[in-house]
Amino acid sequence: MKPSMEEKKRLKRDRIFRAASKIFSEKGYFETTVADIAKEAGVSFGTVFTYFETKEMLYETVILEQLEEIKPHFLDIQGTFTGDPMEIITAMVDRHVTIFSEKSEFLRLVQQVLARLDRYPALFEELDSFVSDFIESVSPVLEEGQKMGVFYPDPHDLLAHSYMSTLNGMRLTYIDDPSNLRLWEALKIQAIRLFGPYHHPDGARKW
Repeated sequence: MKPSMEEKKRLKRDRIFRAASKIFSEKGYFETTVADIAKEAGVSFGTVFTYFETKEMLYETVILEQLEEIKPHFLDIQGTFTGDPMEIITAMVDRHVTIFSEKSEFLRLVQQVLARLDRYPALFEELDSFVSDFIESVSPVLEEGQKMGVFYPDPHDLLAHSYMSTLNGMRLTYIDDPSNLRLWEALKIQAIRLFGPYHHPDGARKW
């Protein structure tokens, strides 16, 4: 069965989207041209504007749509992960590090926004709101874990900000493919330690 016209349009938009994510992340907004994106996507220059009105709108869409993809894994911690506080945080970190290991382009784009808050105020506001919502989502788990003595007694926002900074730094520092399980599993352990003592599967507590 031949793809429908709507399917063809969706596939073409997806090609442009993925090409833009790649080129913008490599060259930045100002050094990237629409011609670069069209060539990478294998479409004509004018076709890009059929789906995205301006280059700036395309840049914003590439960031915001990828942000929406990862939000469900960050904004409903207790609804997504189960168990006691340490089990929830361990499962959360496992999921987050796995996602970030696969999102190098997106994280480079995030860094571009954070480096130029004056240029991208609306995008920064979205990212800042995302972090605030994550803090609100994870705080009840941290509070319960602190009462149990398994997490550091630091303010929840400091713990969460430290964690988010670590996630960003991991992907930007280590360029290894996600298939390098030894590296990413080790980084998961380090991320868990940001919250408090790490409980090894054999039951021993390690700092």
